[in-house]
Amino acid sequence: MNPIAAAAAPFVFLSTLSVLQFVLVAGHESQGTNGGSKAGVVNMNLIQQACQHAPHKDLCINTLKNDPNSKGADLTGLAYISIRLAGAYASEVDVHLRSLLINNATTLSPVVQQGVADCIEHYSDANEQLDDCVAAMSIKNYKDVELWVTVAISDADNCDNSFSGEESVVLQKNEAFRQLCNNVLAVVKALPPHGKE
Repeated sequence: MNPIAAAAAPFVFLSTLSVLQFVLVAGHESQGTNGGSKAGVVNMNLIQQACQHAPHKDLCINTLKNDPNSKGADLTGLAYISIRLAGAYASEVDVHLRSLLINNATTLSPVVQQGVADCIEHYSDANEQLDDCVAAMSIKNYKDVELWVTVAISDADNCDNSFSGEESVVLQKNEAFRQLCNNVLAVVKALPPHGKE
């Protein structure tokens, strides 16, 4: 794919963010006694439980605690939030990559240009995997959520490998994305089997 054409491609992931926002709002309105906390209150015990398996536990706790949708969320809501946060960051990386390609087309080496174009495709794939996570969550298929998140992590790894021996221009962003994806895996691991909370 032509690197400039890749940078100009439309962003599809925004629709998923809208769906997630709807799911989170609907979840808050229908919460009863399923492990959530009172509306407007962040349940730190629940967030700590959700993040207990995270490799970067402090990051997991802080990202969930600081998200306004965590107020009143149950474990399932926290899983949706973690997916949304990973997806939003993937979209930010995608925008950054497209900007690099458009604004630096004449200064980037051909290898780096191709690497950036490949990364755009990898992040597009990662966003699709996170879309699939939302669908899997809606039917409480947590194994598929774990599968799709693992594939999204592989997309970040593949992005790093796209620079043919040159240093990735998004190495730190890929690492941050992997950490957010690991948060998703941790929260999903904390969910009771078959969605019973």
